[in-house]
Amino acid sequence: MKGNRFFIPAFCLFTAIFLLAGAANATAKTSFYKHTELNKYPHHLVDTIPPTDIMEVITTIINATNSFNIESVANLYTPNAVIADDEPPYSWNGPTAGVQWVNAIEKACKDNRLTKLTGKIEPINVYQAKEDNVYIVVPVSYTGNLPGRQHFAVRGAFTFVLREIKGKWLVKSQDWMQEKGINGK
Repeated sequence: MKGNRFFIPAFCLFTAIFLLAGAANATAKTSFYKHTELNKYPHHLVDTIPPTDIMEVITTIINATNSFNIESVANLYTPNAVIADDEPPYSWNGPTAGVQWVNAIEKACKDNRLTKLTGKIEPINVYQAKEDNVYIVVPVSYTGNLPGRQHFAVRGAFTFVLREIKGKWLVKSQDWMQEKGINGK
């Protein structure tokens, strides 16, 4: 019985400290989420189906490489846009970045005698939107014909950041990464 005199108060003290620490931790988490705005737009963060107006811009860009149509991309980029790709000179900047990039793709096709280049958009798994900004990863597979009946095929993904400017979605940044650059295959 004498041993219980010390056990019961010690147990009560331990329980009180544990409960207070748990309450403080819960308060800190609530405060963190409240002040960092992580949950401000939760419906956009879980939705991987981009709206039609976003996909129209992206589809236009991918299709421009199929036909080397620079006019279709002429007004789709912000004044400070940046494009990175694995074709020289590897980056293009400014409002004409899209035109410069499509011209570089066309030059690479001519230099390599690649014909019938066709890009196909694959299912999108990463799409996030917040107010007037969009982040999207767009898997694309390109196919075509090389000299001597060789078949050309490459898979990869474009990462886009789009901004809504005056009611129109424009590309702020565009980056291409081949699948082999991601997993070494």
